[in-house]
Amino acid sequence: MFGPVIAIGAAISLTVAFEPHFSSAYRLHFDILVSNLLPYLIYVPIAYSLKSATTGALGLALLAAHLVLLNQQQWLSGIWPSVDTVYTAPWLLSLVLLTILAVTVKSEWMNTKS
Repeated sequence: MFGPVIAIGAAISLTVAFEPHFSSAYRLHFDILVSNLLPYLIYVPIAYSLKSATTGALGLALLAAHLVLLNQQQWLSGIWPSVDTVYTAPWLLSLVLLTILAVTVKSEWMNTKS
């Protein structure tokens, strides 16, 4: 279930990383791309450790949060997201996912230990 989530997340990250330029060209910002891919890179180990229904729900919530935080402003209003939004939103999502990862790893470790 997490394969499509990663693919859609990569596509969302790629669309955010392309910035329209005044000469009718687009520029790819590698730092924005990496920053926006970070939550999905953290999602992969969570997906391996959780059950499939929970993984799917978490993946859909991650995609929805990413779309709402970044692309709503870009696609619906035509305004390029601010630099604060482009970097802060994925880092906040990554922080939430790191917390979930720590809890799942700890619970797996406690189950293995006993």
